[in-house]
Amino acid sequence: MSLAISTSGLDVNQFRMNSTAHNIANANTENFHSQQVVSSESVSEKNTASGTSVNEVKKSSQTGVNLSSELTDMKKDEVVYKANAKAVQVQNKTMGSLLDTVA
Repeated sequence: MSLAISTSGLDVNQFRMNSTAHNIANANTENFHSQQVVSSESVSEKNTASGTSVNEVKKSSQTGVNLSSELTDMKKDEVVYKANAKAVQVQNKTMGSLLDTVA
């Protein structure tokens, strides 16, 4: 697994959490249209997965914020963020062990 895959996952999930926080903060704003982050898998030149990226931020066609949905999304994004952070830690530790072995 490439370090780029995990770090791109961190970036996208941070973007999602920021968007969700923006939606929650504006829940009582009149005529507010909530945001939704659209992301997709990035593919390398060799046609293999190389991470994920944000494609766009869409605004809802309806006004208002569904707080229960936003809070659920935030919790999900937190779990995914932590999983990607753990993957980065494991990759760094593995690379350190490999370098210690070679040296």
